[in-house]
Amino acid sequence: MTAARISPFGGMIPATDDTLLPEINAAWAENTWVYQGTVQGIPTPKVLRTNSSSNITKVYRIPNNYTDAQHLVDSVWMEFTNIDTDVVRSVVVDDTYDRYYWAAPSLTPRYNTRARIAAGSHDYILGVPQPPKPTLNITGGASATQRSTAYVLTYVSAYGEEGPPSDPVNGTGKVDATWTLTWAAPDPNDLGVNRNLTLVRVYRTVTALDGTTTYFFVDEKPIATVSYADTKTDAVVSLNELLSSTTWTAPPSDMVGIISLSNGMLAGFRNNEVWFCEPYRPHAWPAQYTITTEFPIVGLGVMGQTLVVLTQGYIHTATGISPANISIVKLAGIMPCTSRGGILSAPEGVYFPSPAGLILVSGAGVLNVTKELVRKDKWLEYAQTSTLRAVRLNNAYYGFGSARFGVFDVNAFDNAAFTQEDFSGSRAGVLIDPTSNSIAFNILTSEDPIVNVVTDAWSGEVFIIRDGQTQWIDIGDANAVRDPYIWRSKIFQAENKKNFVAQKVYFKTPSWAPALNPVPNADLVQSLAADQWGLVRCYADGRLVHTRELRESGEQMRLPSGFKADYWQWEIEARVELKSFQAATTTDELRQV
Repeated sequence: MTAARISPFGGMIPATDDTLLPEINAAWAENTWVYQGTVQGIPTPKVLRTNSSSNITKVYRIPNNYTDAQHLVDSVWMEFTNIDTDVVRSVVVDDTYDRYYWAAPSLTPRYNTRARIAAGSHDYILGVPQPPKPTLNITGGASATQRSTAYVLTYVSAYGEEGPPSDPVNGTGKVDATWTLTWAAPDPNDLGVNRNLTLVRVYRTVTALDGTTTYFFVDEKPIATVSYADTKTDAVVSLNELLSSTTWTAPPSDMVGIISLSNGMLAGFRNNEVWFCEPYRPHAWPAQYTITTEFPIVGLGVMGQTLVVLTQGYIHTATGISPANISIVKLAGIMPCTSRGGILSAPEGVYFPSPAGLILVSGAGVLNVTKELVRKDKWLEYAQTSTLRAVRLNNAYYGFGSARFGVFDVNAFDNAAFTQEDFSGSRAGVLIDPTSNSIAFNILTSEDPIVNVVTDAWSGEVFIIRDGQTQWIDIGDANAVRDPYIWRSKIFQAENKKNFVAQKVYFKTPSWAPALNPVPNADLVQSLAADQWGLVRCYADGRLVHTRELRESGEQMRLPSGFKADYWQWEIEARVELKSFQAATTTDELRQV
């Protein structure tokens, strides 16, 4: 080897020795964006908004008028202090209230309407409670015919959500008697603070000719009503609708996650249980639809019509067109998910971090997509697997370790004596494109701790929460300011000891590049300064032998002489867009590269 040329450029393949890498791949790629074959920095996030509090760890955007990326600011924002808050939009057909539902480990599942969210009005507990059992008093009547009847009550919210029936009360009396029900008033908090209950409905049984009994609607009254006198005949009542909410209980109060499926279904989980709502009725979660897993559930993902259940042990898949016929399959081989925030549902399947690497669950099975990219020890070194939060950026898995909050109960200790926040790992991340060997594996860094990374549900844009702000990574802006990057080549091995004498770096200077210091820095050891476009470093047999500023694209740079080496490597730390690199053992060779 008497000359070296690098163009195009790619990411890292840490599973391969630095001397055996393809020429386009890097031994180190930090904050690099190589999708065009050139090297640029990751776009510097743009500030969208300042969050209402530094404790905000999750946001959800509701557009006002347009859903595209050009109108991100024109939005209503939901904010949460629990990083594992899941938000889904209503699956109700033509929901005039435009409701949103969410669940998190720190609260009972909640919901609210778009109008109330925009107005800053409080949310409600998800689900409608069971009414108290009524009492029955039968009086009057002249008929000699008797009937035996059971009554139940249900509550209904202002949004038409009906809850489960009360325990039944039974009685036998004359068919033309007055059947008077009385019951206890509901909890006052359920009339507006915790829930928005507005009606109480009365149902009673009607016996068919074959002896079967069915509950039919009798009447509904304002929620403040505590008694009802029924004088309606069976002939009238039997023309009404049937009781449909027999099993429509509220979701469990400790349901910690929620996700949207097809066919109007939502799925949620707690411990080792997966719960499903009644189709198109997000307030109703019948217990008989529950399925269980062997190990505690870490999180859920969706692949087409399949729910992927990721646990501390095995992977499970659950399929079915309705919650009444869901079938669950445990996939072979223990493959624990290490971070709920690292689960990413994508068109090709569901990604999640494991101790062995980044795993993809797809219709073709389970695949460790980083098996050929990074060794297990390097994976655990580069990826903060226990706190990883991930989104899809372009075609890549973009993940950052996240800050941890609330290590101690703030009321139990002297706060000044204990660390309340853990930022370990929140400054390091990864960008992985398993579909492209050229993009491969890239390291991400952040000077300020990353709290969370979030995908906008409406536009697919990527937000990060950092410095008390919601920031936007705008990869669609060709003129966006970009972070400085470091790209280090493979180690080139000469046929025998040689001395490279010259090199060239071709690059494009962006419009936002800083003004250069009139005096170049000629120090061998230096870091990229605020008034520099870039640095190119040359290593011979692992020793730094030359550092030069990038000031003119294609400039011929002389390398030091007087020694020879077997192994040569180059590193570029820059703000410019790197197009090509060339080096040779003679200037004539350099002209021919």
